[in-house]
Amino acid sequence: MDNKKTVRRRIVAFVLFIAALCFSLMEIHEVALTNSGYGVLDMTKYNADVFVKMMNASEDISIYWKYYIFDFIFTAAFLNYMLQMASGFKGIVINRIRIISYVIAVIRGILDMAENSIMLNQIYSFPAVNYGLINVCNTVTRLKFHFMRGWFVCLLLMIVPGRVHITENRPNAVKLVPF
Repeated sequence: MDNKKTVRRRIVAFVLFIAALCFSLMEIHEVALTNSGYGVLDMTKYNADVFVKMMNASEDISIYWKYYIFDFIFTAAFLNYMLQMASGFKGIVINRIRIISYVIAVIRGILDMAENSIMLNQIYSFPAVNYGLINVCNTVTRLKFHFMRGWFVCLLLMIVPGRVHITENRPNAVKLVPF
């Protein structure tokens, strides 16, 4: 019974993540149409000069409000998905990696929310721009992606031991378990 509940939770997390991803991609496209193709800055490397160019090219800054507010929802859905993915792995060594992956996922989520908050603040302060704060936001963006990579490494480290088993009759032999 508990296993069915866990599977349902993971399926719901995955469906919510995919729905949020699809909506997010539509919002990114809509933002890009509004600002001459610059798109959103939280997906790329940027600086304050790029921010100013993007904002000057923007026809309607209210679109950013919609995008970044939804990005908070996407971040929560993605964090839930990351935690659900990692929770499915068991084992002595894997337990430590799983805990590390939880911490990495939560830090990544916090960084994403901090980034969204800074961007919203600067967008609605425009044309006044705090160059230092935009550059801090760029650093937060890059850190967010480093934490994302770290989570993927943890996921791979949990997948490999789950698929490799020592054979019982020959301790030096390794058997790969098919997916």
